[in-house]
Amino acid sequence: MTMKGFAPEIEKTDGSESCAPTRRRTLLAGGAALLGGSSLLASALAQDSAAETFMREVLVDANAAMAASADRNEQFRLIDRLVDRHVDMRRTGRFVLGRYARQMTQEQAAQYYPLFRKFATLIYQTILSEYDGEALEVTGSVARSERDIIVNSKVINARPGDRFADTVFQWRLYRAPSGLKVVDAGANNIWLAIEQRSQFESVIANNGGGTKGVDALISLLKDRVE
Repeated sequence: MTMKGFAPEIEKTDGSESCAPTRRRTLLAGGAALLGGSSLLASALAQDSAAETFMREVLVDANAAMAASADRNEQFRLIDRLVDRHVDMRRTGRFVLGRYARQMTQEQAAQYYPLFRKFATLIYQTILSEYDGEALEVTGSVARSERDIIVNSKVINARPGDRFADTVFQWRLYRAPSGLKVVDAGANNIWLAIEQRSQFESVIANNGGGTKGVDALISLLKDRVE
């Protein structure tokens, strides 16, 4: 599977518009690593064979989902099931709120988390629906801690000069008592959830912050998923 596209960016608003025009960002863009020093840590931190096995199975499931049907709606249904099984949406949804996660009311949380799940699933559907035959294989892992693991993967049989020949596709896993779950995806250290966190915090801050800003974010998410 490929990681060509990035999620449509949610723009900040002053309240006069419900949603700014959609723009696409790319995971394959160059730039400094957002996880500073992660490459230097790789040699010092242990690998995690269980996390690598888990991610191999997820990639097999993802490839099977995309190959199962040429119908986009059916593909999206299969991806939704895949995301539900392997991605910890609750943990990721809290992370992307940053400091504002503690400022949400219970009523806001009841609206936000289901909306975030739909929004994030659309992102994974967009990425996986652009599958065009490149399969990924796990190439190693970095256990940043017992619970925080990054699994690396690359395109199988990529030749020098191919568009993804030097791209490292990455999967951040969290080991909970119930097992491993995906909490972020990226390429060459450009991470989806980190980008989303920047966008979400900007929306909230530019709409008054606190619960007022969270209401604005919830409104934008509703527009986006609908």
